[in-house]
Amino acid sequence: MSTDSVSLPASGGSSAASSNDHLTLDAVDTFEVSARLEASGVSDRTVRRQYGAYDVFDYAQSLPWVRQLSETPEVPGSWVGREALLGAARRGIVLILGAILGGLTATGLAVETSSILIAGVGAWVIGQAVSGMVWTHAGAGNLQRGIARGTGATVFVVSILACYTAVSLALPGHDTTTAALTTVWCLYSCVVSMLVILGRSWYLLIVLASAAVAMTLALVLGRDDAVTHVTLVAGTVVVAFTLALIAVLRTIDERRVPDRKDWKTAVAPAAQAGFLAAALATALTQLPDWEGTALIVATVVAAAATDPALVLMRQRLVWSSTHTPLLRRAAANAWFLTLGMSGAIVIVSAAVSMLVVLLLVEDTRTTTVLVAAAFSSLATTSTTLNAFGMPRGAVLFAGAACFAALVWIILGNALGALLTVVFLVAGIVMLLARVSDPRAYA
Repeated sequence: MSTDSVSLPASGGSSAASSNDHLTLDAVDTFEVSARLEASGVSDRTVRRQYGAYDVFDYAQSLPWVRQLSETPEVPGSWVGREALLGAARRGIVLILGAILGGLTATGLAVETSSILIAGVGAWVIGQAVSGMVWTHAGAGNLQRGIARGTGATVFVVSILACYTAVSLALPGHDTTTAALTTVWCLYSCVVSMLVILGRSWYLLIVLASAAVAMTLALVLGRDDAVTHVTLVAGTVVVAFTLALIAVLRTIDERRVPDRKDWKTAVAPAAQAGFLAAALATALTQLPDWEGTALIVATVVAAAATDPALVLMRQRLVWSSTHTPLLRRAAANAWFLTLGMSGAIVIVSAAVSMLVVLLLVEDTRTTTVLVAAAFSSLATTSTTLNAFGMPRGAVLFAGAACFAALVWIILGNALGALLTVVFLVAGIVMLLARVSDPRAYA
């Protein structure tokens, strides 16, 4: 078998189906299957006696390969997959509509900027943690278990926040608004994350769009009961999404209490979101209110644009790998495509950020544009690394974004910009090493 082969076909003789078939689930190659067999107690003597194979490796080659349907990419004649791209676009619109709805709610209730920032950061970190927990189980073929464990984690966290809100109501001098807003926003973030993973983006779009229109009309018309109207619309959205998730949970017969492994899988996405949130908060402290608002809007729009770009990148890499017979040539194509697509993703996210800043800020300073472009570029790099199976690298570059923000504040624009460029180059190098083997993404 040539080392230049992109695919790794099995050459062993066929054998009867056995309970060991599940060990091939999403394995990289035959060597990994062999290692799994040996770890489960299967020896050369066992396979010779029971299955007639020469050794464990020969038996591993004969097992049927299993891929999760949710994880196996389609290979169309054209490298652009319309359904996957439209799904990514819907997810991006859901993200934007959710941010708009949050902004309208904060405006209607006249919530202070500090409260919005605290609630937004909390929802971001907790929502990403729950999402990471669910995706871990979904990637192993246990989506229902992931939803159940994610729900259990959501109930646990929201219960703690609700208790804190109740205590703040009972004790004088505590900021009840921040506590209540954080509780509701965290619940919303967790529930929406799970509904997105379940593929309910159309439902989310319809509800969010209707709520945004209703809330905008109430604020524009200046009704006397605008505060009540805004609160009612926002509460209806959260209740509608929660009921949709409950309807799914009624069909799932899985334990909902997360175990230690579940909490461990939530650490990396929570850390990634935490570092990015810290970088954004650090930048906001150095900008006037209107420019800070523009930076937040730019960040949301850039994040929404990143998802479709990543889908296109993965589709192109998969298509190229299946149409290239030699591994060396496939690796070269992957490097070339990754450089082009990574550069395009960074440029698009930075351009969107700068465009939003230029449109929303009347007296635009160069600093604001640079900060928007730098933060979006590093956040996109972190997201890309995570999308290609490098969660530790994603956390590392989220931390890099936070470090770059601190350098910008302490040492000035020039060193901050230079450090951002260095981090971006390092991130692309890591991604190139990852995609050199088509099996990493195919």
